[in-house]
Amino acid sequence: MSNHYHTLGIHESASQAEIKAAFKKLAVQYHPDKHAGHPQMEEYFKEINLAYQILSNPYEKARYDLKRQFVTGTANTYNTTTWHDASYSPRRPRRPYVDPRINWRENWIATAYAFGFTIIVAIIVMSAIGIKQHLDMQALAEKLAERRSLFELVRTDYSNGKLEAAMIRLNDLGTFRESEKDMAEFKEHLYVEFLDKAERNYRYKNFGEAIYYYELILDYGPRTTQVLLEHLAESYHRNGQLEKAIIQYNQLLLNGYHMLNAYMSLALIHHVNLKNPEEALIYYELASEKAIEAYKGTYGDGYPLVISGRLIPPEHYYLYTGLAQAYLETGNPERAVKATKWNINMWPDSAANYVIAAKGLYETGKKRKACYALSIAEQLGYLGDPGFTCN
Repeated sequence: MSNHYHTLGIHESASQAEIKAAFKKLAVQYHPDKHAGHPQMEEYFKEINLAYQILSNPYEKARYDLKRQFVTGTANTYNTTTWHDASYSPRRPRRPYVDPRINWRENWIATAYAFGFTIIVAIIVMSAIGIKQHLDMQALAEKLAERRSLFELVRTDYSNGKLEAAMIRLNDLGTFRESEKDMAEFKEHLYVEFLDKAERNYRYKNFGEAIYYYELILDYGPRTTQVLLEHLAESYHRNGQLEKAIIQYNQLLLNGYHMLNAYMSLALIHHVNLKNPEEALIYYELASEKAIEAYKGTYGDGYPLVISGRLIPPEHYYLYTGLAQAYLETGNPERAVKATKWNINMWPDSAANYVIAAKGLYETGKKRKACYALSIAEQLGYLGDPGFTCN
């Protein structure tokens, strides 16, 4: 067993500061970088490092010192006693076995005391359990009575038209117990009623009322659906609550719901409502990518040769017309003209796309083609001012 104290060149009573100083000195002196090609120096450096790791840790140092004392103490100790040196001690003679007498009376008395004590303990324990169960039942009864009183307040709020207050109280009740089925049924009834009123107002374009019931369901209802979230976003849009509409549509995108419809709606909000064609163009292009994916999924890669305006959803007209207009408004007339080629092929009676094409052609210096596109737009009913004149 190597002596770590000798390795570091210190006394066994050395302090931690002395141990550290000795290690630093030897580490610098015998570092392998200073003795390249000398494996003996590398091994000695490892011994120095090991000695420091043990002696610098008070716990490891104490273990090491104890081990050294044990090894040193036993190394010079020899058992010189042999079998013939041990003194012989004769065994004592065994005492004869005496059968003890049993006092049956005392035995029965002791048994009776033990049995009685056990009975008393059992009675105390059972009484304590019974008392606890009684108190628990009493506390449960009081809790159920309190919940029942709160539910009556829910009914009162509902009768007075305070629907949000009723839903807040219902949610405060949490999970319903087996004896509270009527409460659970009442909550489900409210959810169905709110959903029915929300959808009815949505269909009749009463978007303000629809939003009120949609938000009640979203905030307090037990569940929501994709359709509900889409209708809420559209209701925000139609009701002029544009910031909420943008937030709701982006939430739909995060959830992966109807990404094409969400992109189209966001494009229209930024383009038509917020007059921001740059932001709108981002969503138009994303919506166009999703639409093309759908075309390829239905008709294959040759969809341009097969598809026509009557085979695709009507809202795609507004998508591609808006995309062409956004290109024009953001200073990219070439892209605008290219977009109108697809649009006119799909919807040949679209005056709006001929006008966009005419403006794009005019801005790129193709005045004759621009005037030709404008003449077709006028034949289709266009009466506006394109911003240029044709001879």
